[in-house]
Amino acid sequence: MDDKYKYLPREMKKLKRFIGWRKEESNGKITKLPFSLIDGKAIGWNKEVRWLSFNQIMDKEQDLGFVLSDDGIICIDLDKAISEAGLTPMGKDIVEAFKGTYVEISQSGQGIHIFCKGEIADNLIRPSDGIEIYKNNRYIALTGNIGNGTYFPVSNKLLDKREELDKLYKKWTQEKISIRSQLQDIKRPNMTFNVQFQDLSIAEILETMARTNVKANALIQGASITGDHSRDDFIFLVLARNYTDGNPELMKELFLLTPLNRLGSGEKRKEDAKYLEYLDKSIERVLGLGHYFSFDWSRHLSYKKRMKAYERA
Repeated sequence: MDDKYKYLPREMKKLKRFIGWRKEESNGKITKLPFSLIDGKAIGWNKEVRWLSFNQIMDKEQDLGFVLSDDGIICIDLDKAISEAGLTPMGKDIVEAFKGTYVEISQSGQGIHIFCKGEIADNLIRPSDGIEIYKNNRYIALTGNIGNGTYFPVSNKLLDKREELDKLYKKWTQEKISIRSQLQDIKRPNMTFNVQFQDLSIAEILETMARTNVKANALIQGASITGDHSRDDFIFLVLARNYTDGNPELMKELFLLTPLNRLGSGEKRKEDAKYLEYLDKSIERVLGLGHYFSFDWSRHLSYKKRMKAYERA
């Protein structure tokens, strides 16, 4: 275990932030499932009490995930930054700017994780552009694969890259309307797509659901509305559809963060792959229901913007 993550910065190893992750295939797609290394269960993996320190897991032969928790450790996640010809132009520029800090190749062999110290206003989520920058409410599936120096220098340091991070963050937040929102407008010309989900963390969406909907709040708190697991699941997914504008990936991620998630519990569906298939089919059923009313995020985003301006004043 220690050899695999030999170059992981000591500052990260000292923190109680480690969980496990494994790959599961569902409907032809590979999903990375997080779980607590305490008992191997996915339930509550995002709770601090379910995390372990590196010293506590050195004897476990398990792929590790590192949870980001808003303390100045940032991860830049570049997707498809490595091709047969080498680093993509964008990947090369970003790797060069963050040279010297810990970098690893992702589990796909085509992506890159860059860890550094710094500050950003909120998580930046731009998967269609191949870049995501996280500071909290996210785990990173570590690989320990630092390469051979071809793509980036080998390092075991967690460097302060505030200036470089600030430039990168500003560059990717300048565009007001994302490609994704433009596509949504084309698909549904009679509806106004105001939400820019790259400005919202999963935790914010979940918290807003709990604050603004009684049924969602009950399910998020672990209560049962109907007394039946499957019916409760379906109700939550219907609500999640409204808050994510029917985005199946966001719906799935929200669901897996709630007590409704029964991965690894041994209840009803013993195999995680079958459970994920059940979840995917449930989401498909919900999305097939037809017309729905999207939650209006404009007030939330406007308030968030005012608060940032107030904090800067």
